[in-house]
Amino acid sequence: MGGKVAVEVEGPDEGPVRNWLAVQNTGDIGQIKRIFDEAVVTTVLDMGYTELHMVTNVKIVLGLVTCLLALVAQFYPVKFPGNYTVLVVCVAGYCAFNTGLQLYITYVEKGMVLLTKPKEGGSRTTDSGLAIRCKMQRFSENVTISVMRGDAPSPAHPAAAEVTVSVCDFMYKDGVLAENKLRGVVEALVGEFEAGRGRDSRKTK
Repeated sequence: MGGKVAVEVEGPDEGPVRNWLAVQNTGDIGQIKRIFDEAVVTTVLDMGYTELHMVTNVKIVLGLVTCLLALVAQFYPVKFPGNYTVLVVCVAGYCAFNTGLQLYITYVEKGMVLLTKPKEGGSRTTDSGLAIRCKMQRFSENVTISVMRGDAPSPAHPAAAEVTVSVCDFMYKDGVLAENKLRGVVEALVGEFEAGRGRDSRKTK
């Protein structure tokens, strides 16, 4: 992934800017998705929301336990067959925790790039925090950004706000992301969610 780069570009809708997010390979969908995620997350946090780390922390703990079990099985200081019981326990535990991690990512994290705490002085729609998701299908140039309630992280929920944008409208030929332009879309989307107009946002930019 290309990090923040010190470049100066002149966009069609924007004046000279610096420190844009950029990708090194404009044909790499993974890189493009990552900088879109980063730009969306940064925008939401800049709007006064605080990140909730619980989901990420649980995922990290499950991953660490899985790695620890693999290390114990590999480096346990007793040769086979003396280490048979330890190997069985470690392999079974590795399979169980790895399966648990995948299920957690699939059914709890659900592709969300950000969970936030409730915003002080926020509206009724933000009293459980926000769940933000960016979805980009393989071989597609469109990114769907969803803003959902933290306690109902589903784009099908009536309160959810969603918009689909084309990558081509936010990327310059040199791989630089038009971050200010994307920020405007995200801010408008979050604003519609906060105002309880989620259904009105479901359109393609």
